[in-house]
Amino acid sequence: MSDLSLLTSIYANVEHFASLIDTVIEHARTSATPTPGDAQKRLGQLLVDAGDQGQASQSYEALMLDSLLRDPSGETPLDLPQLGSRLLGGAISSSDQKQLEILAQGLERERSAVAGRLRGRG
Repeated sequence: MSDLSLLTSIYANVEHFASLIDTVIEHARTSATPTPGDAQKRLGQLLVDAGDQGQASQSYEALMLDSLLRDPSGETPLDLPQLGSRLLGGAISSSDQKQLEILAQGLERERSAVAGRLRGRG
């Protein structure tokens, strides 16, 4: 796989995860129901699976999400499995929303970095 193809794939993954997080945040702000929607369930399961880099679930998506959310020192900013479990459980608290926003900000930084590398290739 060429560098350009790899960067394009990473960029698409970042966009996908950011969109999923944005959907969950927006639903939490506008919905009064404590029942998790499909996007919330999907994100919750991805975060739970990312706790072991997708090994138990054999999820490439969870592995990718985990790697995208790690900081330069290799640490994740939050307890992803715990946040995922709360998302799967139902209503999202304001603390959970703030944690989702932290994840979204991390993905935005990653998106900007990948976009810069893509522009450098063009």
